[in-house]
Amino acid sequence: MATVATVVMMLSISADVFYRVFYRKSLAGLLEISETALVAAVFLGMAYTALTNSHVSVDLLTVRVKPKLARIFVLISWILVVVIVGWMVYATVLRAMHSTEEGEVRMGLIAWPLYPTRWIIVVGLVTMLIVALANVYRLVRGKPVFGDVPFEKQDPDLLYAKAGGYDDGFESTEATTTTTGEGAKS
Repeated sequence: MATVATVVMMLSISADVFYRVFYRKSLAGLLEISETALVAAVFLGMAYTALTNSHVSVDLLTVRVKPKLARIFVLISWILVVVIVGWMVYATVLRAMHSTEEGEVRMGLIAWPLYPTRWIIVVGLVTMLIVALANVYRLVRGKPVFGDVPFEKQDPDLLYAKAGGYDDGFESTEATTTTTGEGAKS
């Protein structure tokens, strides 16, 4: 759905640009469609990104510790995600219910209803919460998070080297001796 929303956003912005070039004014409603599609692209894409373990992450600490401790760090981070996203779900449900009751609209070239967009945010956050809860469950059961390789199966030499622990392949600064010609050293 996030991909569809991105395509809708791209098409509506392109149509508005072409219309402005030829008619010197905007098409009514295309800005609002683009804004709604942007919200859908972001919030409906969050759970998929978590499911494929594609969110931006920093492994500065987890690559330097043993797999068991790294799993604990990752578990703590996913528990924090559950708490924060759970709070966000609660807050956005209340806001979406209020917006629906009030019939909230955005005034622009046309009156655009905002409450459907608020419910899109709720759906995106609920699916993200489900993925976060599933990742906590998986980590507690000794499995990797969705889209990841188990800590125990990761090559520790490769991880340690990525963290800067091994020689990076460049020659050392030690002087080397070579022979030229008939055994002379240089």
